[in-house]
Amino acid sequence: MSITQSNYGQLPSGEHVSLFTLTNANGIRSEITDYGGIIVSLCVPDRDGTMKDITLGKDSLQSYLNNGPFFGAITGRVAGRIGGGAFTIDGEDYVLAQNNGPNCLHGGVEGFDKMLWDAQLIVEAGVDKLQLKLTDPDDHNNFPGTLNCSVTYALLDDNSLEITYSATTDKTTPLNLTNHSYFNLAGHDSGDVLGHDLQIVADTVASVNEHASLIGKKDPVQAGYNDYREFVSLKALEEIDHGNADIHFNHPDGRTSEPKLIARVYEPGSGRHMEVLTTEPGVQFYAGLCLSEDGPESGKGGGTYPALSGLALETQDYADSVNFPDMGGAILKPGEVFTSKTLYRFSTK
Repeated sequence: MSITQSNYGQLPSGEHVSLFTLTNANGIRSEITDYGGIIVSLCVPDRDGTMKDITLGKDSLQSYLNNGPFFGAITGRVAGRIGGGAFTIDGEDYVLAQNNGPNCLHGGVEGFDKMLWDAQLIVEAGVDKLQLKLTDPDDHNNFPGTLNCSVTYALLDDNSLEITYSATTDKTTPLNLTNHSYFNLAGHDSGDVLGHDLQIVADTVASVNEHASLIGKKDPVQAGYNDYREFVSLKALEEIDHGNADIHFNHPDGRTSEPKLIARVYEPGSGRHMEVLTTEPGVQFYAGLCLSEDGPESGKGGGTYPALSGLALETQDYADSVNFPDMGGAILKPGEVFTSKTLYRFSTK
């Protein structure tokens, strides 16, 4: 694999942002920036060998700075929703920003998607990798503890995009890291994803209330609605809503030491097939239901992304573990080392 670095612009603070281009031996290519760890593009072949960018995104750094739906970014300190924007740890109460109804979503006002990471190129087991590091100070976004975090990207020769996470803290803190890429296997500007077939290895989903807040319970998947244990064409669903296209699915094996299959996606027109493997105990499936809340989201190449233009499969733990510790382990304590690995593996049929 090769990695090259180029200038991607400048932040209002004057800090310079870089764009890294990762290419594997088969010509698969991904562009990733050290601002937010954003996957700006990911080009993979169809069954005829034609390359297309399959991730939704923006044309420039400035467009990402203008906020948006977390295209391709690292989300944290807690990916997902902390209900009520509050929690108690070690006898202390913490109040967070409520930036999603009554919830704190994806770490608050200045989450990891809006921070500049320190980048370096490393080699592990003969593979070139892009390693991003971040120190998130105590009380930033009102979270306890100074968190030292790294996220490492690699394009492997089996056509996997590998993402590994590591973190330590000096105070007990909620922690739930993921990447928020939206995929459209027909091409980022190819319309909706209703023609995609989806499989998710899960027999339960996280229960939520009318505000999409987690309530500390699980529900069994429902046939014809959110049961994706066998491949389901999204266009065959009678309805698509937050109960089947913006919800956390629980893998029956929970957290594992090695990545296991949690989801597959197939797009019949192009033949592109994506497997998602992870050590995480679950995955948030999101089909871009809110991309058109304020009109279609502007995208790359002058295109627009209306609702359902891309789907995200965000490997993670139960986001609100801090309030419902029996539901998950998204909490990190001093002396512990958080580690996690996710693979997005591409092939054709």
